[in-house]
This record gives sequence, C-alpha cells and structure tokens, in this order.
Amino acid sequence: MTKTSGTLPIVFFMLLIVLPFSAGLLYAVLYSFGIIGLLNHGFTFDHWTAVLTSSEVLRSFLFTIIIGTVSLIVALSLSLLFVVMGRKNPNGWSSYFIYLPLTLPAMVAAFFTFQFLSRSGFISRIFNALGFTRGIDGFPDLVNDSFGIGILFSHVMLAVPFFIVLFQNYYQSEKLATLRALADTLGATASQFNGKILVPVLLKKSAAPLALYFLFMLGSFEIPLLLGQQDPQIISVLINRKLSRFDLNSIPQGYIIAILYTVGVSFLLLSIIKTKKNSDG
Repeated sequence: MTKTSGTLPIVFFMLLIVLPFSAGLLYAVLYSFGIIGLLNHGFTFDHWTAVLTSSEVLRSFLFTIIIGTVSLIVALSLSLLFVVMGRKNPNGWSSYFIYLPLTLPAMVAAFFTFQFLSRSGFISRIFNALGFTRGIDGFPDLVNDSFGIGILFSHVMLAVPFFIVLFQNYYQSEKLATLRALADTLGATASQFNGKILVPVLLKKSAAPLALYFLFMLGSFEIPLLLGQQDPQIISVLINRKLSRFDLNSIPQGYIIAILYTVGVSFLLLSIIKTKKNSDG
C-alpha cells in the first residue's frame, strides 16, 4: 500500500466528519457567548450563567444518565440471563420473536410502547376486561410518567436482542462451549463456570460496544420525545426545545447545553478508546 492510499481515508474522514463537526461546534460556541446570533449584541457570559445555574438543566442531565444507566443494566441482565440459560442461538418462531425489535426504528418502537402501556393501550384494556381496573383512570401512568417507565421499556426492548447477538458471537469466538466442557471435566458446577468464566469473559469482551450503546441511549431523541414528560426531559429533547422555541433568547442556552453534552460524550469516547487500546495492548 502506498503512502497516498494510506492517507486518503484520513483526508476523507477529516472532510466528512471532523470538519463539519468542528464548524458546528465553533458556531455553537460563538452563539453561546453572544458574538453571533439574531438578538446577540456582543460578548457576554449571561447565557452561560443562566444555564449553569439552572435546576432544569441539572435535572435533565441527571434524568438522562439515570435512564441510560438503568436501561443498560436491565437489558444487560436479561441478555446475560438468556445466554447463561440457553447458550444456543434461538431458532424457529422464537428467533423471530427475539430479533424482531432489531428491525424497528426508534419512532416505531416508541409508538408500539405507547399503544402497549398507555392508559388506553393494550395492557390497560386487558386489565379492565379482567376486572383488575375500572376504566382508564384505574390504570397507572406507564408512559409520559415521572419515572420514565415507557422510555426504559423501549430502550430495553431494542437493546436486548442486540446484546444477545453480541454475546452469542463472543460465546462462539471465545470458545466458551469448550471451556464449559473442560470445567465440567474438572468438576466445576454450572454456577461456578457462569460466575467465574462465562459472565466475566462476555463483559470484558463487550465492554466497548456496551459503552458505545450507552452513549447511543443517552442521545436518543424519538423515544423520549414521544414517551417522556415535560420536566425533567431527556437532554436531547431539552436541547431541541430550546433551539426550536419562538423565544429567540433561549437559542443560546440550547447551544450551551449541546456544547456541555458534546464535551461530556467526547470525554467518554476518549476514555473508551484509551481503555480499548490498553486492553488490546
């Protein structure tokens, strides 16, 4: 391979990814300090002060992190449980049931969750027909609720089949079936093999993909837009609301929140890359 052919992908990456991203980030920074913008009249820290002292922004960041963390833990636990109990690729009708969510766009998954868990949805109608509840008001709020149950359900529904596929691939590539047979020969129990070999190996090998999927859930927009409440909001929804409101004074705040989110995600990405390099080395 020539030197030119080796540098060509880097040039394309810079032009298609780094340059537009840097230009957008620079525009957001200038707008946030009042240097550019429709109603800005010069350099100011007022917008930053308003955001950094806002309880709404703090609640939004905390709510986003909590929803992402809980969704990841639940999806990870269910996926590991499936692999520990089965350890074989599902086939037949069960495979369609398990892998079907992989074909669903986020908006479709959110709409499905709304029709399934809302007070006028499928579960509510079943409970009402069985006499467990009396009408719509007797069913609890599971969407647009303060705990983000609908958001959690959608995230888990989309994540579990992805994690199952991921763990099944690592189960085969790491030859864990052979290790299981060896452990049986040496007298190890199933729980000992699962707790000391299977689960640690799968978690270690999938650490980077899991971290990236966690970042994906933090930046999710369609699901919390349809299933979330007004306060607190997932950070992506809050940014969109700030940038699209009729009040032009809120636009700089939207850019500042986006900058803070971008900086946080960038640090996490750098940490993932550094950890991945150390583990490979």
